[in-house]
Amino acid sequence: MTQLPEVEVIRKDLEREVVGKRVKDVTVRTASVVARHRTRPDFVKALTGHRIEALHRRGTWLVFDLDEDAALVVRLGSQGTLSRETASVQAGRNTQVVATFTTGGALHVVDPAKDGELFVVDRAALAALPELEPPGIDPLTDTFTWPAFSRELKARDASLKSALADERFIIGLGDRYADEILWVAGLFGGRPANGLSSQEVRRLYRAVQEVLHEAVKQGGTSEDGSSPATTCSKASTASF
Repeated sequence: MTQLPEVEVIRKDLEREVVGKRVKDVTVRTASVVARHRTRPDFVKALTGHRIEALHRRGTWLVFDLDEDAALVVRLGSQGTLSRETASVQAGRNTQVVATFTTGGALHVVDPAKDGELFVVDRAALAALPELEPPGIDPLTDTFTWPAFSRELKARDASLKSALADERFIIGLGDRYADEILWVAGLFGGRPANGLSSQEVRRLYRAVQEVLHEAVKQGGTSEDGSSPATTCSKASTASF
């Protein structure tokens, strides 16, 4: 799946590019990505004409606040991304949805695996969607505290690598960022998650913050698929 730093980078970039834009028309190439609507025309009708008022991240989901108390909800899927393109840019073969703006340009939803989704709902209905409530800690929010991290880590009877990649503990890390974090913390991923000393837990907590904030700062994943936070990802096999 598209991991947390990449989703946060997309949110920050699009917040500057699309807030205030009004959707003129919508093209949907693949029905499965809008499957919560009965048909593709239903989704097109639900989104067309709305003005984007704000953009939020709910875990690894993106929520566009629309006028008339509506919301566009987006899950990017395993390889998905969103970008604001100029009117002259043609949609690529992996672009599944294009929302064109009245003032020019468009929002392109690129989803090679076709496993993401988009849907429009009343904003009041967002609270009733359990998928928008992150199952674990969101390390890019102010609620990510040392006591909460330590408490949750000690409750896990699993290897350290498995615990970090578990969405029920910390959302949006996956294997790649888990390896980066362990390397920075100087910890072996095969150790029991509940067997760390207080000093080691603090090192791990700081490494999570350092790796993810640096990844967001650098724009997410590099072209070769690795995180830019560090050039080495040896934590899963190293024996510190």
